[in-house]
Amino acid sequence: MRVKIDHIGAQGDGIVDHPEGPFYVPYSVPGDDIDISLQGKQGRITDIHMPSPDRITPVCSHFGRCGGCALQHVAPEYYTRWKQAQIRIALGHRGFEDVRILAPELSPAASRRRATFSAMGQGNAVVGFTARASHRIIDLAECPVLAPEITALLAPLRKFLGKQLKKRQKMKIQINLADNGLDIILVSSGAPDLDLRMDIAAFAEAQDIARLCWQDSKLKNTLPEILCERRRPYVSFAGRQVFLPPGAFLQATKQGEAALTRYMKHALAGADKIVDIFAGCGTFTAALIGDHAVHGVDGNPEMMAALKNSARQMGKIRALTTEVRDLFLRPLLPHELKKYDGAVIDPPRAGARDQIAEIIKSSLADLVMMSCNPATFARDARMLVDAGFVMGDILPVDQFLYSPHGELVASFRRRS
Repeated sequence: MRVKIDHIGAQGDGIVDHPEGPFYVPYSVPGDDIDISLQGKQGRITDIHMPSPDRITPVCSHFGRCGGCALQHVAPEYYTRWKQAQIRIALGHRGFEDVRILAPELSPAASRRRATFSAMGQGNAVVGFTARASHRIIDLAECPVLAPEITALLAPLRKFLGKQLKKRQKMKIQINLADNGLDIILVSSGAPDLDLRMDIAAFAEAQDIARLCWQDSKLKNTLPEILCERRRPYVSFAGRQVFLPPGAFLQATKQGEAALTRYMKHALAGADKIVDIFAGCGTFTAALIGDHAVHGVDGNPEMMAALKNSARQMGKIRALTTEVRDLFLRPLLPHELKKYDGAVIDPPRAGARDQIAEIIKSSLADLVMMSCNPATFARDARMLVDAGFVMGDILPVDQFLYSPHGELVASFRRRS
């Protein structure tokens, strides 16, 4: 079937508006004049008659097979507009019009500091990301998105796992790039025996890995076991070191983290006492505790402990308290929120509807909300605006280069 691509949808696929309904064509660009083969509503490009003026050459040899990127083939100007449009569309579904969406803060190439790879024994091991809508692993030779320290580990990791994994045995490898080296969790079924423990320690030494842990995939809700910690991994949030527990959540890039932090500090400059909701290890808490009294709240006890313990060696800070709390089961209530005149909230993809409902009932005046999901952000923002808050400019922060995903941050101030 010969078609012309109309626009790119929320998942990064080109969309054909057709009398039989929309067709979705991965790796296409609006304006492409192409032939496609169809399987249901999914199209595959078989020939390009006339490429769109917004089509460019992808920067990675794996693009189109690896499922990590969806939009390398799109010109930067269109890509930037599209990222803004996804937020505008989500807000439009909740009745927002004439919202000012700032130019996105784009993280540069080779800046992504966390990743989860798949591996499988296959004679030699294959290590990489899975193909789109598939369990097939693309054996990565390069990745223009990841920090060089992570990509440099792929070849030695492949060689090491080739000796450890049996044929078709699978493993996940979670990697965080800390300021002082790589923090890695190997996730597989069962516990490592003594020989494997010794081999892992030797591998960590040879590759100068800061810490290497093991997670038994059969045991749910258990902490990773530290097999080798040559030095405690840490990151610096606004110049303050926080020592990370295994598996700690980090913003995907330092540049994206800095953009979110700048916006937050400017929006909350007039607040005195601030509560950081879903604080994690203190990405935003650490940026505030020099000038504000801050209460950090999160459901993960290891990350709260990391923040609290690290604060003891941060030097001059004004005031910090922490609380471990499941914010989905027990959101902060109005009588607890009345202690604060500002709040930061950075919920997971599901958003924070119940917590927002309590904020609305409280006297809290200033709020900065981050989100990795425009749809749940728009839902929660609608609640705030309907209750009398004024939403400020929205800043898109693209830490997931070439993917449909993105972050955003906005301020909300209660009308006086």
